[in-house]
Amino acid sequence: MNVFVVEDSASIRRLLVRRLESLPGVTVVGEATGQDQALALIEWLQPDIVLLDLSLATGSGLQVLARLRRAGFAGRIMVLTAQFLEAYREACQDAGADGFYDKASGLETLFDDLGGLMEQERGGSAASAQLHLLRDGLTGACNQRALLERLDQATKMAARDDQKLAVYVLVLRGLAAQPAATDQAEALLCEVARRLAGCITPADLLARHAEQQFSLVLTRVESASEATRFARRLNSLLAQPYALPGQTLNLEIELGLALFPRDAVAAHALLTLAEADAYGALKPRSASVFSSLRP
Repeated sequence: MNVFVVEDSASIRRLLVRRLESLPGVTVVGEATGQDQALALIEWLQPDIVLLDLSLATGSGLQVLARLRRAGFAGRIMVLTAQFLEAYREACQDAGADGFYDKASGLETLFDDLGGLMEQERGGSAASAQLHLLRDGLTGACNQRALLERLDQATKMAARDDQKLAVYVLVLRGLAAQPAATDQAEALLCEVARRLAGCITPADLLARHAEQQFSLVLTRVESASEATRFARRLNSLLAQPYALPGQTLNLEIELGLALFPRDAVAAHALLTLAEADAYGALKPRSASVFSSLRP
């Protein structure tokens, strides 16, 4: 079950994410603090459940609820709010909320209800077990499973030490012109991985988690401006021509960035937000440190 959290308080988001990720089968796929960001990401991700606060950093949770339902969003929307008045409950129900919970006294009820939904949706069917390698066989970078495991560990350490970290997603647009099975395409992917590995420390993380997509995690950044400078460095590094046997190629790179804890606190949510930024699923945000990097 994929859950998206819309909550402007970082401390409450951390609490919700910890509880959600303790439930078997639940994945927090995204987080947002304001109306426009929430609408863009939920439209892109189509999660099963949205946990929605009414008071947001920008905009209104009630507007998010109403606009999602008008747009045809079919997932469950559970409102979790400190504004626990009957008038708000009625307004949310009229707008299409599936549940309404008080932050002060209703958290356990919310998680009991989520547990009940999980039982219903399992329907007795067990997912087939799969074996997963932790490394990409071509480039030697981590794969998605290892990326999420190590990113989860990194966020826990960053929270413990009150540190920031940066997650970058790089989409290789120019690679589409090269058939994926050819030696040229494989050589190009290996060279991209080599360049990326050369600009990080052993404490950082490099992963190839899609055919034409890499992720990079800096486990220590001092500020958003430092993360932006590193993004520019990545852009410059990967924009240099690639000398392959018989030809020289150029790649178009789309780069997305998410910061812990400013943008999200869950590993999967950080990766999702950076990926959404790279694919242009988010509208430009004044607080984005990446928007100025697009050519």
